[in-house]
Amino acid sequence: MIFPDNSCWKTISWNGLTLDCPVDWDPIVSGETHILFEKEFHPVFELRWQKQKKRSRRSLDTILSRIAKEVGIPELTPIPAHWKKFTDNFAIRLLGNTDNTTPEAVIFICRECKTTLLFYFFTELVEKQKQLILQLLSSISCHRNNDYQDILWKIQDFQVVVPGKFNLRGHNFGAGLTRLSFYQSGLTMHLCRLAGASQRLQESSLLNIMNLLGGIEVPETEIRLLKDEVIHRSNPSILRQICSRMKRKAPFHWAILRHHPELDRLSGLFFFDKKPIQETLVSAIENSYEIFPL
Repeated sequence: MIFPDNSCWKTISWNGLTLDCPVDWDPIVSGETHILFEKEFHPVFELRWQKQKKRSRRSLDTILSRIAKEVGIPELTPIPAHWKKFTDNFAIRLLGNTDNTTPEAVIFICRECKTTLLFYFFTELVEKQKQLILQLLSSISCHRNNDYQDILWKIQDFQVVVPGKFNLRGHNFGAGLTRLSFYQSGLTMHLCRLAGASQRLQESSLLNIMNLLGGIEVPETEIRLLKDEVIHRSNPSILRQICSRMKRKAPFHWAILRHHPELDRLSGLFFFDKKPIQETLVSAIENSYEIFPL
């Protein structure tokens, strides 16, 4: 089987799952563990997954049969030869019309981490499409070595590496604004990406945009202003810390807003905590946060 040139593919990574897909397929995040893939505004397939939350004594075959029954699509047997290569890493079921060997849906359960993945295909898998799907499935990575391993988040036109102990608390992919929120042991981090930077900066300053995105009120006299970048790190007095806690606000924050004129984008990082924020953590995340051309 001949696969397309790798230069025509891109890597995406969302909430612990990494895979490669054709560059002309648009991944649309529909939930914390749900991605829809479109090509030219038409859905190609959707992917849902679920991490194992507790150990189960049931066999993988039993779990697969239960999920297949819940999906409500007949099982295709036997498994065609070009699908059998996946059985080394996954327990699998193919679901579809019994009069056709082309699956409408596929269920995978990773043999190592027990993550369950459900693929549902919107278009008929003609020969060329079948090759693309098989290459995509071959690229899937769904587990980490340990809970402390960093996690890559790469979607749309940005990527960032976040420590594994952080949990996703919210996400928004609005028109022109992407926002991800993470939480870990009292520390909250917001990651923002804004399009149309040149127009926004005609109407407002970097400082005003930073205050708006972070929900903070930093005066111009307290900021650190560099070329195409504004930074503020709070160092509140004991009295201000007490007042902030009484208002149920995190007294310590670290805000960074950067302009990327060559990409017409703004990228922002906001950290909030009840205790001083570690500089090494901020530097590591900031250095890993990249914006790419669309």
